[in-house]
Amino acid sequence: MRRRQSALVNDDLLIDMGPDLFASCAALGLSLTKVPYALVTHSHMDHFDPGNLLLRGKAFRLATELPELTMLAGPSVWTKWDAGGSDRAAEIRRVPILPGRTVELGPYTVRAIEAMHHLKVGDAMNYIVSDGASSLLYASDSGYYADAAWEELKGRALDAVVLEGTIWRHPAGKEHLNEGDFRRMLEKLRSIGAVTERTRVVATHFSHQGAYPHDELEGKVAALGALCAYDGLVVEW
Repeated sequence: MRRRQSALVNDDLLIDMGPDLFASCAALGLSLTKVPYALVTHSHMDHFDPGNLLLRGKAFRLATELPELTMLAGPSVWTKWDAGGSDRAAEIRRVPILPGRTVELGPYTVRAIEAMHHLKVGDAMNYIVSDGASSLLYASDSGYYADAAWEELKGRALDAVVLEGTIWRHPAGKEHLNEGDFRRMLEKLRSIGAVTERTRVVATHFSHQGAYPHDELEGKVAALGALCAYDGLVVEW
């Protein structure tokens, strides 16, 4: 069983906030009440549900105090939020970002790279996140990268990579990876020095229409040198 995907880094950086966010936290015993930073990859509903931010309003939390949330996202996410949300009411500090830009976010340096996804809009992003000691490539919702993204990643020697496998057992697509393109993407990352022997690679974001039963999928992912994600997976590096 997999809910729609979010990730929590170091207990203080939330990546994506889809419609299953609070149900997942309740099931896993997690609290987000002290999280000060968030990244959103793109505006598709499984990655950004504005209701999560509306519930930060005082009327929904009464005496619970929350830190200001500094949130990085592209224009289509902010347009979706502005249709019914208020930065002030939700206590958000918005930071617009586009592919090719770098932002300092508390202890993190965040570099946005262009994802091959949401192509009609064009502002879907993957993120390279570094705290000065280690670095993570969060690469959910993208087909095989264009040349500019490969240039960004060349020689980076990442500590961890979260890489999607949405259409794992289906024919190749432009905006998601199947098993063959996951392998091709990983081989390219290795060939340019972005993935090394010490890099933790996690496969995730499997569509219910594109995945095998977990045990079978886990074996296929392991054969490529990666961990197969599931709800509640904790990875340390």
